[in-house]
Amino acid sequence: MTTVAGEASGRWYQRLLALLAWLSLVVSPTVRAGEEKKERNLSASGKWARLWRYIEPSALWYLGYGWGKQDGENFSRGYVGRGYLTLKFKPVEWFVPRITLDAHQDDGGDFNVRLKYLYGKFVLPVETAWITEPAVEFGLVHGPWFDYEEHINNYRAQGTMFIERNRVLNSADLGATVTALLGRKLPADYRQRVSGKYPGRWGSVSFGLYNGGGYHAAEHNQNKVFESRLSLRPLGPWLPNLQLSHFFIYGRGNSPARICDEQGVCRPGEPDWLLNAFMVSFEHEYFVATAQLALGRGNQKGDQVDDRGQALESFGWSGFVEIKLPGILSSVIGRYDHWEWGGEASDRVIAGWAEHFYKHNYLLLNID
Repeated sequence: MTTVAGEASGRWYQRLLALLAWLSLVVSPTVRAGEEKKERNLSASGKWARLWRYIEPSALWYLGYGWGKQDGENFSRGYVGRGYLTLKFKPVEWFVPRITLDAHQDDGGDFNVRLKYLYGKFVLPVETAWITEPAVEFGLVHGPWFDYEEHINNYRAQGTMFIERNRVLNSADLGATVTALLGRKLPADYRQRVSGKYPGRWGSVSFGLYNGGGYHAAEHNQNKVFESRLSLRPLGPWLPNLQLSHFFIYGRGNSPARICDEQGVCRPGEPDWLLNAFMVSFEHEYFVATAQLALGRGNQKGDQVDDRGQALESFGWSGFVEIKLPGILSSVIGRYDHWEWGGEASDRVIAGWAEHFYKHNYLLLNID
C-alpha cells in the first residue's frame, strides 16, 4: 500500500510540475505583453507631456447683450462678438508657429468657425542698441496696424477700431509681415506697470506684402498690397509713454478688373487703395489717450467707388481716452470718430464703464 501510494503521489507530482510549466509558458508572455503595453503607454504619455511643454493655448471671447435702434428698427439681443481659440507652438526660441480659430455669427444667425491666423514666425532672438527681435510671419498673418493699436486701446470687445469700423480694411491677410523693435527693450518695471507690447526703447516697425482681400474674402485680382507702420518714441527711455505712429497702405481694392451689373453695364474694377494714417498715443499707469488722423482713397473691398468705378476720397479723425481707477478696479472710456467717404460724413460717440477682474478680463457697459 505504501508503494502504490508513493507511485500515485509521484505521478500527481509530475502532473503538477507539468501544469505549472505550461502555465508559466502561457502567463509569462501575457505578463510581459502587459508590462510592455504599460511601458509603451507611459512612454507615449511622457512624449505628450514633453510635447505640451512647447504648446501655449489661449482663448479670447467677446460676449455681449445690446439693445437700442439700428437702421430705424428697435433691437434687444445677446450676441457673440468674437470667440478666438489660439495654439502657439514654441519648439525652439527662433520659430513660433501659430493657429487661431475665429468663431463668429453670420448675417443669417449661424455660428461659423474660420481661420484668423495660420502662420510660421521666425524670430532672431537678439537685442542690440539698434534693433531687437526682428521677426518674419509667413502665411495668414497679422497686418502691421491693428495688433499695435489694439494693445493701446484694449476695448476691442466694444467693437472694431477706428479704421476698420469705417470699412477701410480688416486685421489679417495672406502674405508676409516683418516686425522689429527699435533699440533695446524698455525696463521690466515699465513693461509690467504700463505695457509690455512693442516695448522698443525708440519704438517699433512693421511692414509687409499681402494678397489684399483680408482673411474672410477670396482673392479677385492679381494685385498685391503693401502696408507699413512706423512707431517712434521721440524721447526714448526718458518718456516712453509717448509714441508717434504712421500707417501706410498702397495697392488696389479687391475686385475684378471689370465689373458688370445685371443689365450688362460694365465699369472698371481694381480701384486705387491708398491710406496715410497718423496717431499720437500716450500710455500711463493711470490713463491712456490717442488721437488719429487718416486720409486716402478707396478701401480693401474695392466697393467705395463712384459711378465710374473711381475710388472715393476718404478723410477722418478719432480720439480715444481711458481713465483707470485701480482703487475700484475700473476704467472709464470715451471715443469719438468722424469719417467721410466722398463728402458723405458720419460721426460716432462711444462711452463706457469697465469693471476689471482677474488679469485681462472685464465687464463693459457702454453706449454707441
